Amino acid sequence: MSQPHANIELLLVPQGRQLNFSKELLEIIDVCRRVGDEAAPWEIVAHNARSPFIDTTVFPPGTVVAYYVLHVNQHGEQETRSNVVRTTLS
Repeated sequence: MSQPHANIELLLVPQGRQLNFSKELLEIIDVCRRVGDEAAPWEIVAHNARSPFIDTTVFPPGTVVAYYVLHVNQHGEQETRSNVVRTTLS
């Protein structure tokens, strides 16, 4: 099993928060988001996402938002998970 690139990048853009990541041809990417502190639950906000993915959900200033992506193969098996990126909204 080859290891896909597991790093993501978070950029703040006028539309919201942009995630950049690599994706293999037959790979499925699930974008996961946590809103709030580390006790908050993670949720999948996009299935089979493409890069760049832009999250346009509006949150109040001071909200901490974190993301990671799951790399899933065509058989539905998780290959790897990316690093976690986070920002505090202003």
